[in-house]
Amino acid sequence: MTITIRIANIEQNKHILTMKHIIGLIAVAALISFSSFKERKLNVNDISSIVGQSFRSGSSELLTGCLDKEIELIIDGDRVEYQNLPSQKAQLILNSFFKKNPPVSFSYVYQGNNSAELKYCIGNYRSKNSDYLVYMLIKKTKGEKFLVNTLQLKKS
Repeated sequence: MTITIRIANIEQNKHILTMKHIIGLIAVAALISFSSFKERKLNVNDISSIVGQSFRSGSSELLTGCLDKEIELIIDGDRVEYQNLPSQKAQLILNSFFKKNPPVSFSYVYQGNNSAELKYCIGNYRSKNSDYLVYMLIKKTKGEKFLVNTLQLKKS
């Protein structure tokens, strides 16, 4: 009986170690892709897709990869209102936001273009604590990349 239980525990520990190994590999691959996609020229639809995924997963790192060097960031309820905020500081603020408001769901309500160089998106972010209306502007930069220039989260 003791031998059977120990073997079962060993098998269970192997399964846990294998899962940790797989999750670790996924995390490393994600970090490599996050650091490299900011250097690539993604189109406006790629950026809105990545932003949507970052809100669904609560990933400030993924979201920061889509931000311009400086952005306008407004988060209603947290009294966050910045003009020309460096993206690295925005990442810290967004990380805190996602920790306080873990994601339940995110979906786009509307997406439109003002021109070939500007897209706006409106989405609904539902967290465990509150719901937010997400408004963002994606602009073409001088380097011909599309990046998020404005991000506003209004409590619903």
